[in-house]
Amino acid sequence: MTNPRTALRLLWLALALAAWLICFVMLVRFGTWFAFALAGAALVALALRFDPALLGLLRPSVAKLAIGFLLGALMVLLTHMAFAVVTTRLPEARTAALRLYGLLNASGFPPAACAALVVVIATCEEVLFRGVLTGRDPLADRNGLQGLVTWRGLGGIVVLAACYAAATLPLGSFALAGCALLCGTAWGGLCVATRSLVPAIVAHVVWDLGVLFAWPLL
Repeated sequence: MTNPRTALRLLWLALALAAWLICFVMLVRFGTWFAFALAGAALVALALRFDPALLGLLRPSVAKLAIGFLLGALMVLLTHMAFAVVTTRLPEARTAALRLYGLLNASGFPPAACAALVVVIATCEEVLFRGVLTGRDPLADRNGLQGLVTWRGLGGIVVLAACYAAATLPLGSFALAGCALLCGTAWGGLCVATRSLVPAIVAHVVWDLGVLFAWPLL
């Protein structure tokens, strides 16, 4: 039976999914990411207001920050390696990536403003799309890795990552949807493993800034 806190976080997830679908439609039509920051910040503010336990999941530590940074950097490296392999076998993947970068840079904001938007949006996405995975899971606490059979386990992680990927579909990029699915699974697993949102937020921000600004794929 779903407890009230879990039900509340599932509500934020549903609202975030609906908001992200609308925001991606607006991105395609108006070329701005600003709606994501506004919608995400509003939903996170509501979530923290009605579910104060989320604040505990956002408490940083040196270890959590380091784990997130290392995983994010590793994901950047793996993304470049995977892109190099894919483009040698499917040259059209480069064209798809060029189109995707064009859409991702559609806002026309200066780099500093874009980077700030990335930090805000990535943080909101982790709270809203992965927050339901975190918190105490009595079965996992009692049985250790056997807790993976629960909905907070591998199945739940993949399902939530699929919801996260589905939110990108209005952009019409299967490359972005695939990245969202793979990265969302990694970040969700990190949330479950650390019982915190902080490492996933840091990893998400590092990956986004890495592949978009510091070391673009193209």
